[in-house]
Order: sequence, then structure tokens, then C-alpha cells
Amino acid sequence: MTRPSGFIARNERISLLLDVTPSLRLRDVAQQLGVTEMTLRRDAATKEAGFACQGGYIVRHRIVGDYDFDKQMRRAIDAKRQAAAYAAELIPVDACVFLDTGTTLPHLARALSRARVRRIVTHCLTVADQLHGRTQTVVEFIGGTLQPPTRSCHPADPVTALAGFDIDIAFLSAGALDENGVLTCSHNYEVAMKRAALAAGAVVWSVMDTSKIGKTRPTRFATLSELSGIVTEQGVHRSDKGVPTVLPGPA
Repeated sequence: MTRPSGFIARNERISLLLDVTPSLRLRDVAQQLGVTEMTLRRDAATKEAGFACQGGYIVRHRIVGDYDFDKQMRRAIDAKRQAAAYAAELIPVDACVFLDTGTTLPHLARALSRARVRRIVTHCLTVADQLHGRTQTVVEFIGGTLQPPTRSCHPADPVTALAGFDIDIAFLSAGALDENGVLTCSHNYEVAMKRAALAAGAVVWSVMDTSKIGKTRPTRFATLSELSGIVTEQGVHRSDKGVPTVLPGPA
């Protein structure tokens, strides 16, 4: 089926922009082209499109592999929002907060845009996007090698990158927490930053929805005993109480 001329013009314009930058903010491109974000997402879903939508951004190629960021962002949204709300209650006034990459912590970033914190440190593009234009708090973005699957940047030496910040509380994402209290994620490159944040944070929590409890992902990065605990949509569970009972995940 032949696409309308509007699609062709949009596709050509976006392809030209992607020749000079690896990613474009979906919101900005929609405004520039005078269409809705949904229109661009529909364009991207067609086989003729020269671009793809990944999170809140437009990229040249959609890198999925074993981890589909867009799919994970859409999964268990209500549970993620509730977990983020519980996590926000743990943050002291005037704190310096580290936010990991992942699909739950952007919800915490949105909550923090209205909180009285001193500084927010992150290496996640999606987190930064949630904070952009919504907060007066100082946001420090840690640059490095861009990893499209998790929409995050990873410096060569994460320990040094975080050394200049007095991080009061850090929140890590996790792909799973198994019955032995081992926290795992999907990619090897995530580990160095997670370990650096774990070392730099005075207090460290992992935020996840309960469907991840009792499961495992390919890469180990910590044990529950190394953290203050985990936060889910069911509330706060401290590490000194052991591995939480496997709870039914959201439908």
C-alpha cells in the first residue's frame, strides 16, 4: 500500500536529521513537523520508515536483541509508578540522588521533578528527558559510550565519574532478584556503573516491580545484602529481612 505524501516528506526530513545526530527527541520532532507523537510512532512501525522510535527518542535503527526497551517501558506501568512513589518517600530533603538507567526509574525521575532535592545525577537519557524542563534542581548527566538498548551512557571509569558527587541516596534498576538474593540485569556493560553507584551512595536501593522477584537475568551485579533493600509496588523491603516472598506480578 502506498503511503501518503506526508509520510514520505516526514521520513525524508527525519532521515536527513539522523545523518548528523544519533538520536532525536520524539517530542521535538513532532512539534517541528506539526504532527502528533503517535503519528511518528505509526510511521516508524512501517517497513518503509528509515527510522524507529525508542522510548521518547527517534533513532536510525531499532536495536532490540534480547532486551526491548520500548516493550519494557510499556510493561507493568501502574506497578512501576507505585514503586517509584514508595521510593520517592525514602529521599531526604536536600539530598543528592543517583538514578540508574532502566524503565522504572524514569517514573521516579518524574516524581523527583517536584521534590526538594539538591542534585540529581544520572547516565540515563530517559531519566534526563523526564527531568528536562520540569525541575529547578541541578541535574548532572554522566556522559560516555552510548548504549541504545538501555538508552544510557557509560564512561570508561564510572568510579571516577561519580567521585565528584556526594551521593546521599542511589536507586538502581534490576532485571531480576532470585531466591538467593542475587540481583541481575540484561547487559554486561551495566555492571560497572551499578557497582560504582553502589560504592558511592551512602544509601542504595533497587526499585523493581514484583514480577521480577524469583527470576534471573544473564548478568549478576550485586546481592541483596549489599543494598539497603528493594522497593516494589508492594512497598519497601529492607535487606536485613531476607529475600522477599515471591509475590504475584501485575497482570
